[in-house]
Amino acid sequence: MRFSITTGALLTLTAIVLVAVLAVPRQSDAVPGAQAAKTCSDYSNQRQAQLKKDTRDADGDGIYCEALPCPCLKPGKQPSGDKPKSSCKRVARTIRVTLSRKRYPGSTAHIRSAIRKGEARILHIARNLAKRHRRQSLKGIPTKRGFDRDEYPPAMSREGGKGADVRYVRSSDNRGAGASMGAQLRPYCNKQAFRFRLLAR
Repeated sequence: MRFSITTGALLTLTAIVLVAVLAVPRQSDAVPGAQAAKTCSDYSNQRQAQLKKDTRDADGDGIYCEALPCPCLKPGKQPSGDKPKSSCKRVARTIRVTLSRKRYPGSTAHIRSAIRKGEARILHIARNLAKRHRRQSLKGIPTKRGFDRDEYPPAMSREGGKGADVRYVRSSDNRGAGASMGAQLRPYCNKQAFRFRLLAR
């Protein structure tokens, strides 16, 4: 059995094929850098969407999914660690920094002696001033093998710096006491008031 195709039918068929071809999206129309674009709802925060760059950037500013909550990441910025930065705190009461007179005999004896001479008992954290205060308080005082030049008030306090009382204390003693003080004050912000509590044990 033979079939004949008229010119009109052939033209109609050709038109249908052309429409179907044109309806297929071209690769160049896809989102740059994305094979299969996702939506912002696929991510829990803006940082994740910015790292993937596989959603649509509606306003063309290079920032993806701006409406998502932070953590956020701007274009061109390198991602930092996933752990959020811990914030410091400041309380109304004076924080007590406890040091053992038995473990740190040199450091604690220096604190007691300096306070008796008139140095401040209540101190305030000022970490941003520590380097400057240390240069001021230790100027002209030579180093000594096996010992540290211990300052009271400490360089990291607002009351430290020029005029601080300086004494040679064995390095292990001074650094141990400093590490203990630093750990106890780490949660607190600059300007937090603190004082030392010296225990016999």
